[in-house]
This record gives sequence, C-alpha cells and structure tokens, in this order.
Amino acid sequence: MKLICETCTINRTVTGGKRAFVKTILAIGKGSERKTDEPKIMLITRGNSSGIKYNVLNNISKLFTSFLDQGKATISFITPSHDVQIKSDKVQLQAFLKVLKLVFTGGGQQGAATPNQPLSAPLRLPCLTIGNKKSSLLNSPTILATKCVITNRKDYPTKGFSRLLTTLQISDVKLSRFDSQILLLQKLRVLSLSKNCIRTLPRALGQLRLNELDLSSNDLATCNWEWLLESNIQSSLVLLNISGNGLSFLPVNVIYASNLETLMAENNHIRKLPFALCTLTRLRILSLASNCIDAVPETLARMRLDRLDLSGNELQTHGATVPDLRMAASDTQHRQPSSLFEAAARTVILRKIPYAFPGKLPFTVLELLRRAPLCCCGRPCFNSKVYLRSKVVKPNCHYTIINENHQLWADCVYCSERCSRKMY
Repeated sequence: MKLICETCTINRTVTGGKRAFVKTILAIGKGSERKTDEPKIMLITRGNSSGIKYNVLNNISKLFTSFLDQGKATISFITPSHDVQIKSDKVQLQAFLKVLKLVFTGGGQQGAATPNQPLSAPLRLPCLTIGNKKSSLLNSPTILATKCVITNRKDYPTKGFSRLLTTLQISDVKLSRFDSQILLLQKLRVLSLSKNCIRTLPRALGQLRLNELDLSSNDLATCNWEWLLESNIQSSLVLLNISGNGLSFLPVNVIYASNLETLMAENNHIRKLPFALCTLTRLRILSLASNCIDAVPETLARMRLDRLDLSGNELQTHGATVPDLRMAASDTQHRQPSSLFEAAARTVILRKIPYAFPGKLPFTVLELLRRAPLCCCGRPCFNSKVYLRSKVVKPNCHYTIINENHQLWADCVYCSERCSRKMY
C-alpha cells in the first residue's frame, strides 16, 4: 500500500526546531523477501530518497485519528521517538489506515471459520524497495498539486486529478460532457470550464463547496440548473460566470446562491430578468452586457450594486414613446380568491415573520415569497399583472454602464389601485 501525502516528522527527544510539511511517499510492506521479516512503514522524502523504515508491530504507541475527516492523522512510533503527522486526501488516508489495521490483526478474521464465513487468507505484503520510478514521483509537479490548468487536450490527465486540488481550469479543449471525476475533488474551490461544448451539468455539482465557477462560452441554453438547489453551492458560491451560453432567460435558480457577489451573464439572448433577483442582497457586480434586455424589474432599484453593466441591450432611447398601461389596473377587480399558500404568505408579510433562515416556514410558502414580484410599497404581488416599461428608474449603483442615448425603464407590479396611481 502506497500513500502520496505530506508529512511532518517530529523528534520527541529534541525540543523546538522547524516543523514543515514536505511531500512524502508512505508505504507499508516487508523489509525483505524473508518470511520472518516483520511489516514496516517506509517514509520517502526528497531530502531522504533512501527512505526511513519503521517497525509496525509493537512499535506504535498511539494513532491519532480525531481529524481524519479533514485528511489528517498522526502516527506515534516508539523507536525511534518520532511522531509522523500526515496530511492527505481523506479517502486515500482512510484506505492506508485500513491496511495498517489489517497488519495488526494479521489480515485474517477473528474466530473460527464457518460455512457462510470462511477464514480469510493471511495478509500478503509486498517487499519495500526503492526504485527510480517511485522516488521520481516526488519530483513530479502534479503530485500533491493544488492547482491544475489544462488548455490542451493532450495535457488532460489519464489517471484522474489530484484530490488536493483547490483550483482547476479546463478551457478550450472542446469538452462535450462534464467530467464526473471533478465531483471527487472535495477541496476544490475555483472551477473554470470556459470555452468548451458542455450542454448539461449534473445536480451533484452543487455538492461541491465552490467559491468561483466559470461556465462561460459553453452551450447551456437547455441546462436545467438543478445543481443550484444544493445547499453546499448555495452557501459557498461567490462568483458565477455564465456568459456566452445562448441563454434566452436568466436562470431563476440563481436566486438561491445567497452569498453571490458577482454575476456575469454577458453575450446571451436574455430579454427579461426575474423580479426575485433582488433577493441576492450580497450581489455587488451584475454584468448583463450584449443581451436583448428592453427593461429591468423595478426591484432592481432596491439592490445596492457597485457595478451594473447593461450596455449593448435593447433599452428604450430618450424621448421614445412607451405603452400607456394605467388603465390596466382595472383588471384586478375580478380577481379569484387567494389560494391557501398565498394566504399563508400574506400572513407572513403582514405579521413580519422572519423567513430568511431555512426551516422557519414550509418550503412551498417560502418559494412563493422568494419568487413573488414586489410592489413599489414593498408588498409581494401574487399572480398580478406585470406592467411593461411603466416608469424610468435610477438604480442604486455606484457605477452604471448603459448606452449613451438609452434610459433605464422598469417593469412593475402593483398590489392595489392606489399603488398603481404612482406609476408616473
């Protein structure tokens, strides 16, 4: 069993000294071909390519596994008096410690054999030898790497990615499908899949705790975006780039990324934005350049943005005539009675019940509150008519980019006739 990891060896007989983690190969085996030779653990580093061998049987005083879920463990040897601290991929480290446990138990099952559970064969360990191939692994730049950049198809790894990757970029290699090996990278925080041909994304992508995700210049027009419904990605995602994907609408599931600070959706075919975009209270940069947007939701004026880019859209020009929709308010006089979910949602608003935290309200009511458009008075409007380009708005933004001759018109909803009189 071989484990590629990082280790820090502490000599308990010496106080102080520098304690740094170095690239290491840990191996469990026999010291020689002799059957009587005891199992050993060999530690190979760049500074000691010949390796250090530690006896296993009756030579390990303690094995610390309290932080095994974080990929950390410590083996305390009796002779020599060394504590070997290990940092590695959690799954591989667990497999290594499992083999170590089998060495202690002899590899067989305890108790007498039964017809349904025969006694297993004794554990066979390989002989510990150091070859040029094994020692050269530590000199490879991909071993224990935390960053990987692939811009050429021939550089794509055939044996999978390092489990310690925190940054992965696979760009311009004509990748047609999402590589499921990426889902195994639990430490990954930055992922870029730009300039490929990806059409769908698995829901399991949302189980990664990504901070930055670049999906620009793909073919995600028919993607279902269900991966944004996973709690891990919702709480961790800070930057999302979905530019150049042929999108006809901005995916409404984006509103669940509650910590999103930067959203880029340039060079698409987006015509309308969801009213619920205002629920992204931490959003600071919104780039929607080169789309087909003719108006923004009125709730956009409530957002505190640092930068808003709407250049290259189909916004109305100065002095252009827009439809007079003031008489459309009469449509509300024949409204149907409110549904049970709508009545519950209205009660939440009237009684000012906090619903930002999950578990406070039933999921259906919470979804209704999140997606319902807001009137200018702040009340949600359920099943209300949308008044297209009903008024000019000024966004609460430090830096707004629009074409020189354009005005920013807004689509609005109104909860009552009194609010609708404030249209102009």
